[in-house]
Amino acid sequence: MSGLSVELADGTDGTYYPAQNQADLSGIGDAVEKRLVVRTEPFELTRDFVDRTPGAFPGYSLLSAFGQAAPLNLQYQKNGRVLPFPFHFLNNHHAMNVRPLNYDWPTFYDHVLEVTRHTFSWRAIGRRYRAVQATIPRWMNVVRAVSSEGFGRIRYYQSVRDQLVQDRGFRRYFEQDSTALPAFYVERVKRDLGSLWEHLPQGALDHDHHAYLKASTNGHSKIELPIESAVS
Repeated sequence: MSGLSVELADGTDGTYYPAQNQADLSGIGDAVEKRLVVRTEPFELTRDFVDRTPGAFPGYSLLSAFGQAAPLNLQYQKNGRVLPFPFHFLNNHHAMNVRPLNYDWPTFYDHVLEVTRHTFSWRAIGRRYRAVQATIPRWMNVVRAVSSEGFGRIRYYQSVRDQLVQDRGFRRYFEQDSTALPAFYVERVKRDLGSLWEHLPQGALDHDHHAYLKASTNGHSKIELPIESAVS
């Protein structure tokens, strides 16, 4: 078993659970609601899942609002929870452009780091190797775990977490007190693009992250772009 996608983000009304969609707590009794909305519970359940299914290779996705991809994204924008991260980072792990509902940012990344380290610990890697009988898949799981998909993401999440507590400008961006993209991300785009960076048009790292909401408010179902803008 491989390719399991687990959302690591709390939802609008409740919590994301391992391998499930958003839990809608509307109408659930107070006692049940208190039991479900425990700050660490979704991460604890995910670690428990990893332990109980050693043959699975989990893929953890940070919550991202992809424009008009889903009506829920419109609600995130109405609630003022969407951050203006450039599209370059909206790949489910380099940035989370929806502010968590039940966590502050450092705490959220603490939990992400904890569950990711648990998943890609040498103990978990060994158990995953032994649980898969086919030679190629078992070794592919090892390679994925010790490369960018496992160890690499742990290093990246740690660097983001460090910036959140060490860099005031970085934290202000995450808290939506500033729209200036932190140098941490600008430098990453430069590194990824290499020599192409100098050809990046002015303003290419900026976009209207409330365009969906504005289009909806104006009575339009789709965002209209000029042809020259769409192909440039």
